[in-house]
Amino acid sequence: MNANRSGKSLKQTVLAAAVVIGGSTLLFQGLVQGVTAAEFKKTDTIATSYANYTAGSAQAAQKSLPAGYKKANYTIGAIDLEYYRNQTPTSKDITKEAAAEIGAQALWEVFGQSLEGQVIEMGYNQATESLPRTSWYADVLINGKRSYSFSVDSVTGELLDLARERTLDKKVSVAFDPELDKNPQEYVALAKNLAEKYNVVHSKVKSVAYNGQGYTSQGSSNNDPTISLDITGENGEIALMTFSRYDKQLLGIVYNGEYKPAVEFSEKLMKRVQEKAGELEKSALSAKQNETPLMMVID
Repeated sequence: MNANRSGKSLKQTVLAAAVVIGGSTLLFQGLVQGVTAAEFKKTDTIATSYANYTAGSAQAAQKSLPAGYKKANYTIGAIDLEYYRNQTPTSKDITKEAAAEIGAQALWEVFGQSLEGQVIEMGYNQATESLPRTSWYADVLINGKRSYSFSVDSVTGELLDLARERTLDKKVSVAFDPELDKNPQEYVALAKNLAEKYNVVHSKVKSVAYNGQGYTSQGSSNNDPTISLDITGENGEIALMTFSRYDKQLLGIVYNGEYKPAVEFSEKLMKRVQEKAGELEKSALSAKQNETPLMMVID
């Protein structure tokens, strides 16, 4: 995972992996936190891989225009970060204009948001261990304010994720809700309905599972409490959908093309963490056993 990526792009990629990790009981406190940080530092850009690319994903990139959609007159700019200024797409990549239009259509279909007169700032991402496919990432500015984001596979045009960013105009608790943790069925039903409506996993929904709770972070504001759910399709695709616990509004979707490798990456990471923690524990135990006693108590 490249640390120089856009803050919003990085946040969504980490969210996809961190939510999975957050649902685990594997929290070894300080020791493992250090090990995890060390393992994350080892991840870097890698060669693009399409081993898990499916026909269903291809169909997702070639679907018809959303109902009522008309191409908007928006402006395409560049994300002003050093990382993106140093990236160069290849001849196999779709143009940023094509990627922007894919995202614009998705924002209209899912959020009903027209981009007429708005700005889409684009950046090109190299493949990483957590997402082994190059991609176009976009920050969408509505009336000058960053309000949405999305990612598109730069080779296939497959939509990888999209998210709505907002700051509530009132103070809302973002604390963990234990009652919702015990009974998330209202959101499970909501997620299933919308997943089928927007064809999130490109097949019928097989199951919906509660993943965890959190909150969105935009600037200095952390006031939109969230709940995330895992969507599994009958075709084996998986996706992550996130809703606001404040008003049940859909805030984001991480599709199979991004979520599946994120899940696989988090599982590999946890395995490495367990192995490292085991090695350190054995080393500490061995050192303790080899200590020379300074005092013996004789009965």
